[in-house]
Amino acid sequence: MLPRPHQHFVHESSPMPQPTYQDALDPAELAHLEALWGPLPVITQTLDVDHPFLTGENQLLTTDPRRAEICYIMHRGCVADGVLLHIKRFYPPSGYRLPTGGIHRGESVADTLAREIAEETGMRVGTGADEVQVQRYLGALVYALRHHSTQTVHHFATYHFLVRMPANGSLQPQDADEAIAGWQWRPPAELGSVAKTLAAVGAQYPVWADWGRFRALSHRFVADALA
Repeated sequence: MLPRPHQHFVHESSPMPQPTYQDALDPAELAHLEALWGPLPVITQTLDVDHPFLTGENQLLTTDPRRAEICYIMHRGCVADGVLLHIKRFYPPSGYRLPTGGIHRGESVADTLAREIAEETGMRVGTGADEVQVQRYLGALVYALRHHSTQTVHHFATYHFLVRMPANGSLQPQDADEAIAGWQWRPPAELGSVAKTLAAVGAQYPVWADWGRFRALSHRFVADALA
């Protein structure tokens, strides 16, 4: 079960500062999204992590500098039939997950969503029959990632959007740097199972343990939003 909006889980004995969700989630961005879609959950989570998550190769989530990302939940006309997962070449074999993309400095959430979908799928976002249509904003997950080795708290956020793939669409990644190695279509009812797989990936691939626990949170959030 997800915590209530704005609830923090920080041990009082911790020397690290309490997480502040505004450090990752710009209130102006949130107000704009709520004006378009209505008030939706902002759920905060605190996660204790360590190297190589946030500090190692292919796990530099909060660099560039990125304070947030978008996550698109793509379906082909009927959400219950399946949503899109992907895997990258450097992930562990069980690392299929919902696609995400970092928000660049000065870039809006909407522009990031359109750019990432174009880079990863080759399809454009718009209102036309041959374009990906944004149907719903599902809410945001905001994290305080308490890094043991660096003794710092990394604030980060994920904005979640439900989008529909056009009937004539096809998945054709345009950016080789995305390193996409494969796709899966999974029913939303299976996202809880996907989350469990990600959360447990460290049992076989220890260097991906904290990454998997982190990614599992967003899948539980989306499973709950689509239930």
